[in-house]
Parts: sequence; structure tokens; C-alpha cells
Amino acid sequence: MEEAVNRIIYGSYRPNLGAALRAARSDVFTASNGARQDPSVLKLAVVFVTATPSTYRSETLSEARAAAEMGIGVVTVSVGSYVDRKLLYSVTTYPTGKNLFVVPSVRNVSGLVDPIKRIICSGTYSVIPYVA
Repeated sequence: MEEAVNRIIYGSYRPNLGAALRAARSDVFTASNGARQDPSVLKLAVVFVTATPSTYRSETLSEARAAAEMGIGVVTVSVGSYVDRKLLYSVTTYPTGKNLFVVPSVRNVSGLVDPIKRIICSGTYSVIPYVA
């Protein structure tokens, strides 16, 4: 997993968690891309963010609401020392304490493989839309 994270190209773009959530909604979890529309089928996005997950706060919150309304759960992994916990708590699916992981460095990400697998394989989470 660490190798995959290290291959991510940031380019000159600003962090945009809202765009990632929009892509999950409009591109990934769609019937045309093979996502089943049965509400009993788990739809879970695991997002990796840096210390500053988004410079577009209102868009991110709006996309988090829209994802929750579509039944998409969000597990968040934040890599870095400084964490915008308020924003991440707003985006991460309840129970936030189990679905939000904060690690100081990408070197620590490999230790999250098993906990994230357990979340995915358990198939039990509650998607509660964010309320502003």
C-alpha cells in the first residue's frame, strides 16, 4: 500500500477532497461502472488525505453530504502531523472514531491494512448524512 501511495502524482494542484468525493459519487459508484444499486450492498470509499485535505471546504462538505445521501461510506486516512479534524470528522462515516485514521507519516500506512480490511469485510457501518 505504501508503494501505491508513493506513486501518487500531486502535480501543481491544490488538495481537493471534495473532488475525490464527487468522483466517487459520479464515476466510481455508478451502475455504468458496475456498482450495484441494491442498498444492502456495501459502498465504501477509502480516501487518503494530507494534512490539508482540501482548500475548498464548502465544496468538500457538500460532496460529503451528497455521498452520504447516496449511501456511500467514507473511511479517511490522514497522513501528516497537522490534521484538520473538524473537516475530517464531517466527511468520515459514523462511527468516526473507527473510520478515521491519522498517521504521522506514509511509513505508518501499512499498519492500517488490517483495520481497514476489517471495516470493508464487516459490511457494517451507518451512513449518517452530515448536518451543517
